[in-house]
Amino acid sequence: MHGYNSRHTMSWDVFIQHLPASAVRVADVPDDFEPLPLGSQAEVLEAIRRVFPTVSTPEATWAVVEDPHYRIEFGLGADDPITSIQLHVRGDETVVQGIDQLIHALGARGIDSWTGEFFDPETARESVGRWNQFLEEL
Repeated sequence: MHGYNSRHTMSWDVFIQHLPASAVRVADVPDDFEPLPLGSQAEVLEAIRRVFPTVSTPEATWAVVEDPHYRIEFGLGADDPITSIQLHVRGDETVVQGIDQLIHALGARGIDSWTGEFFDPETARESVGRWNQFLEEL
């Protein structure tokens, strides 16, 4: 797929937060686990800007990146400090590298909505491909 198809409102999602390094699978995270903050809104936005310099912030609780190959909407929430970010992604697998860089910049972990497991760049490329195939079949 070259570029993203903006007609689809559904997205492949990634959730970023501090999760235990000892957890091998998402199921290993205790139900009562309380993640540490990722940082203040300003710190989190700065981390996003370092990875995605063209990010815009149409609202205090959202940030958006537009690229010829993908679009990411970052759900930041209203809390400050921010404890989690939701990435709503549309586009091709070129987006995976930036998401991986952002996760590392925040010192956090991600959860791939397609697999329900921790974000792994190689698996995420497959998830994006499967997600786009699913959308084409709609």
